[in-house]
Amino acid sequence: MKNPLLAATFPESLKEIRDVIGLDSTLKLVTSCGGTRVFIPKHISAQHRLANLLGIRAARRLSHYFGGESVTVVRGAPALRALRNKEIIDQYSKGVRVADLARAFALTERRIYSILSETNDKT
Repeated sequence: MKNPLLAATFPESLKEIRDVIGLDSTLKLVTSCGGTRVFIPKHISAQHRLANLLGIRAARRLSHYFGGESVTVVRGAPALRALRNKEIIDQYSKGVRVADLARAFALTERRIYSILSETNDKT
């Protein structure tokens, strides 16, 4: 199942980053570095802080695309999480299994149940 948030409306700066490293890594970057400028080196080692944060594959993709640039990471994590959570709830209401949602959104089943429970608590 393809992650439906890949087609979501994002600020242009995040959309470009999301297209390069994916939604999950973008959320990690925003959560950790939102509101700051991050220098992306042309070559990233496995010990670099971006590799530790995103994983070496995503960090190297980021380096390949933005290497040598400073990238402004906007603060958008709460909005992005809310959008993701809404999509999880919508998919669940259409009959998508929790295990499939967990795989599609790179979350644990426990987190999916928590998101679904938070929604039930608000109604």
